Amino acid sequence: MGLTIGLVNTYSTLNIGDAAIYSALTALADDAQVVAKFQDLEPEDIPGLQLVPEMRQCDGYISVGGDIFNNARESLITKAFIRNLLQLQRSPQKTFLFGQSIPRSCHGLSFQALAFCLRRLAAVCVRDAQSHQRLTQAGVSAILSFDVAFTLSVSETAKQTAREILQTLEIEPETAALISLRAFDSMYSHDNQKFQHQLITLSRNCQKQGYQPVLLIQSKAYGADNDLAVAEQIAQQVPGLKIFNPFGVTNTIPTWQLVMGALAISRLIVAIRYHTAVLALASGRTPFNLYYSNKGKDLTQRLDIPGCNLKDFNPDNCMDAIAATATTTFNHQTIRQQVQQDFHQCYNQALKNSK
Repeated sequence: MGLTIGLVNTYSTLNIGDAAIYSALTALADDAQVVAKFQDLEPEDIPGLQLVPEMRQCDGYISVGGDIFNNARESLITKAFIRNLLQLQRSPQKTFLFGQSIPRSCHGLSFQALAFCLRRLAAVCVRDAQSHQRLTQAGVSAILSFDVAFTLSVSETAKQTAREILQTLEIEPETAALISLRAFDSMYSHDNQKFQHQLITLSRNCQKQGYQPVLLIQSKAYGADNDLAVAEQIAQQVPGLKIFNPFGVTNTIPTWQLVMGALAISRLIVAIRYHTAVLALASGRTPFNLYYSNKGKDLTQRLDIPGCNLKDFNPDNCMDAIAATATTTFNHQTIRQQVQQDFHQCYNQALKNSK
């Protein structure tokens, strides 16, 4: 019998950033059968990943990356947060956490509980410097790396398919300004009305300078994590604005791969969602990074890519800086190799403990 590795603390395949994380982890653990359980009624396909109705006993477990440890209630601990902690306790010596961020909402009692659980794991690797500092100060022996989706590559098939989809929408990639978006809630603080106004102005400014603004749908998951409604509201205010929705396409290419293809061939990229920036960078492209949390801020600071905090974004003042990214590339090979090395260090530690 071969190795079986379980992904725990999963969220949804209907968020392309999360789907990219699951795909990357499955590919990195290529000597094992990787299994996971999801809440999705109709999950998106993740190459190589076996979906199971219940998590059985595995040789090792990976607590997946993302902002899994959000705790929505100040001064209290939510049931969802406790459920996530319990998954870390299944077999802590055989479990490692990889590519996680510790979000702003996890503090006080919830952070203390999380740190207690993480100190018992085989290994802990986070993707941003602030999370690393917080955990290290709490006595957790954590590695600082980058998001696991940096190990993904864009295929020529994905680029060609994305080009065909864009042309069906009467969009020439050479003039496309691909803009991701999201709704905001208590987990991520930003004024939704102000945000929509910012994107309306940005889209109009793109049109004035000869670019075709295209809103990128990156999630159709739960609650505020569903982009289409926001995109349609903005599109009503900007005649000629287009929407690129990878979920509405019938083909065999994973949604994250299709998004990477579109990012690789578009003229400009404005990344509001974190994984728009990560997947663009992993494709060798430099986005303009509008961050709203520590994970996005970390990309701009550690990788020295252009951008600013979304709350400070003035679309009238930033158009030249956005346009300048069209001619800049990003060398992703060093980061890809670092993430691969960090993963195998953690993976080998967990498997050594399972023997």
